[in-house]
Amino acid sequence: MDQHYEPELLTPADLDDMLIDLPEEGRFEVGRRMFEDPAVFDLEMRHIFESTWIYVCHESQVPDPHDYFAGRIGLNKVLITRNGEGELKGFLNSCTHRGLQLTTAKKGNKKNFMCPFHGWVFNSDGVCAVDSHADGAYSDSFDQQGHNLVSVAKLESYRGFVFASLSADVPTLTEFLGGAAIALDMFADQSEEGLEVLKGEIRYSSRANWKTQLENIDGYHFFPTHMSYIGLIQKRMEEDNPTVQTIDATAMASMPGGAYEFENGHCMNWTFMPNGDERPLGFQREQIEKQFGAEKSRWMIDHVRNAIIYPSVLFMDQSSSTIRLVHPVSATESLIEIYCLAPKGEPAEARERRIRQYEDFLGPAGLATTDDQSLFEACQRGVMSSQIPMMHGYGRGVERIKPGTDSAGKAVGIDAMTHSDINDEAMIHGSYRVWKEMMAKGLAS
Repeated sequence: MDQHYEPELLTPADLDDMLIDLPEEGRFEVGRRMFEDPAVFDLEMRHIFESTWIYVCHESQVPDPHDYFAGRIGLNKVLITRNGEGELKGFLNSCTHRGLQLTTAKKGNKKNFMCPFHGWVFNSDGVCAVDSHADGAYSDSFDQQGHNLVSVAKLESYRGFVFASLSADVPTLTEFLGGAAIALDMFADQSEEGLEVLKGEIRYSSRANWKTQLENIDGYHFFPTHMSYIGLIQKRMEEDNPTVQTIDATAMASMPGGAYEFENGHCMNWTFMPNGDERPLGFQREQIEKQFGAEKSRWMIDHVRNAIIYPSVLFMDQSSSTIRLVHPVSATESLIEIYCLAPKGEPAEARERRIRQYEDFLGPAGLATTDDQSLFEACQRGVMSSQIPMMHGYGRGVERIKPGTDSAGKAVGIDAMTHSDINDEAMIHGSYRVWKEMMAKGLAS
């Protein structure tokens, strides 16, 4: 791996060099160093991923007592379980004896986890029973030590979305989400029965920095990057009975749209789609309109929405409804997990449409994932190909930033800074500002 910087402790001056933020001049630039320097990555893991709320799973993935889900917080493997009473618990996925990862299975149901190294056993409450304790000749000091699984510092669920933190020094989850909670509400409100993550997942490695993955929601890249998909849409629209119905993304550039910056680095963009009835929720338009009124229903059915809950997850309601988790692996590599999210009890036709659209655009044979990841990896190679310090520009749309919420957002209770074009890249400024704030706070401590 190429490395152009010594892995030494960064200084506040280094952070200033990596982020030029001069709104009065309309200038916002990000240094390439933050996408390749292992020293930067190490500090990100400690002062960002281990210091805030991280999305881990959805409650539907652990519905019953003794269910478990194996997730990640930065480089840390974690377990979300339900104990015998059905309460959610969160632990490090690490035996307290020698540190072995207790389970490599993604999910399942176990009353007890047995470490395959020495046979220590932990129940779904994290309580340890040392194997062969009676004949182990352990000292009194050993018995007085704590051997239970190490709990995460904080664990909360917002409308079924489970977040955890390795730091106790965080606000409540509701405070952390702030105005961005409305993005999750627009998912959760789709069914009175709640949501469920459908079986299966898409999981792949990308030779690109984790921050690059977050930028994938911008509309700016869609037409240059996904021309093959656009061609497929056009072809299907000429057919009487296409195999897979899809949203009319060809009209995206001419439709109303925009983006909002929320607190804590979160943001959401949106655009109107003229054929919302081709989306899965369109099958329930009458019911949704009756329950929520015309304006919110339009947001839920006819608006494509993509939200970043910083720093690790994207909630995307576009071609199907998806949760995309971004796991950092190193300064130059990420692990991506994608799940299809659906309202419980939706009509069978809607469920089929949801799954087909999910496969069509985001699946392993879909036309979006491969397009995006090949370009992310090409960006990473370009970043690492020169020792000349360079800056990435994020200037598109700075003249369209408005301090308050526009009329479209106000209609559904959004309170945020407005970007009036989905093709603007300035909506990501808030995420990078929070990056610098958290890194600077970490250096100061």
